[in-house]
Amino acid sequence: MKVLCLDEIAPHKGHGHYLLIISAPELGLVLDVLRDRKKASLEAWFEARGVEWCAQVEVCCADMWEAYHAAAQAHLPQARLVVDRFHVMKNLNDAVTKARRTIQKEAPQAVKETLKGCRWLLVKNPENLTAEERQKLEGMFTQSPELKTCYELKEDFRKWFNQVTDRLTAEQGLTTWLERVAASGLKALQTFVTTMQNWRDRVLNYFDGRHSNGFAEGVNLKIKLINRRAFGYHNFESFRLHVLVAFGP
Repeated sequence: MKVLCLDEIAPHKGHGHYLLIISAPELGLVLDVLRDRKKASLEAWFEARGVEWCAQVEVCCADMWEAYHAAAQAHLPQARLVVDRFHVMKNLNDAVTKARRTIQKEAPQAVKETLKGCRWLLVKNPENLTAEERQKLEGMFTQSPELKTCYELKEDFRKWFNQVTDRLTAEQGLTTWLERVAASGLKALQTFVTTMQNWRDRVLNYFDGRHSNGFAEGVNLKIKLINRRAFGYHNFESFRLHVLVAFGP
């Protein structure tokens, strides 16, 4: 097995407790479900698999939860650690939403009315916008050039992910994009810039093979359906076994 995906799921919305789903996309399998997403739990799972098994893993995809990366780095000596691109884009979309709130809060009343209800228009991919939505978006940008700059930066980052095919070009493109954000003066994006600086190498590792947690995200959707059909599970082992059977060989 060469590729491993680590992704969490919340069995009960709003409770703040997460289970860890470990999957193998190339095999189409869920390998296991852990009771929590703690570093010690994942390390114990790797240790149970054995040194030889761990040495075969070449790529490990995860979000930016530090415990995943620390455990993988300690137990997967041959693995390239990749920050999942979908989580990176979610992080950026959240930053754009924060920027929009700040701009709207500080804008004159007339501009506030124009920007009201525009959240989904800003994070929706432009190719999926209707003609009416595109028109509304352009009207918003006329009222707020700052919001237009924020949106354009977000879209250029998405194109960078979608269109760049090699790591060297990706690295150059990321450096240029970060410089543009710095020059823009958009304070709401600075947290995202710091995130990119902290996780730079592992984000760029995506371009060495373009591995992501896409399979894991699909698994999570199906697991949520399993949980909903059962009206929730009170016994973890029952839940775990149902998931393993659903995604078994």
